[in-house]
Amino acid sequence: MTLGSAKLEAGCLLAAAPTMLDPSFMHTVVLICAADAQGAMGLILNDYSGFSSGDLLGGHEAFEDSDFPVAQGGPVGRDQVHFLHNLPESIPGGRAVPEGMYLGGEIEKLGDWMAQNQGQGATQRSLALFVGYSGWGAGQLDQELAEGSWLILPGQKGLPFECQGQSREGVWRRVLSAQGDQGRYLSYAPPDPNWN
Repeated sequence: MTLGSAKLEAGCLLAAAPTMLDPSFMHTVVLICAADAQGAMGLILNDYSGFSSGDLLGGHEAFEDSDFPVAQGGPVGRDQVHFLHNLPESIPGGRAVPEGMYLGGEIEKLGDWMAQNQGQGATQRSLALFVGYSGWGAGQLDQELAEGSWLILPGQKGLPFECQGQSREGVWRRVLSAQGDQGRYLSYAPPDPNWN
């Protein structure tokens, strides 16, 4: 498979091309959660928001004292919290995203699970919380792909739960480097060739 030739579908990753200068997306890795003719929705995996779950969900009794890190899922809907998990038995009701992950689920069950795992915060590998999301209308992402703004990569099951506490650029480089020689080369390419 050629770098960036994976199919655009739920579960795949979008890695920002080195030339992506939009500050919301530069050096990001986005998990696509839904994609069809109407558009696409995804979550940036490698952009820490600076908030914890207690900061954003503290008004709900189940989350008042929780300390799970929250990533910045994207520039859209920054008043919304989303979560990914691999716990369908503990947090039912989520929508399956390929690679054994689920988006959302029963909020009460999420609160129960977080209370039971209090103190694990950034060290747990089963839950990832996001504020906001990344969204594209019909044809918008296709145009950005045609312009070379993104590379489509195969999904990585554990990646959403491994990015916490890691640098944005570090995760981006690691994901690209895992794609072979071409990916390693791109992971160190400057945004503007004139910077060489």
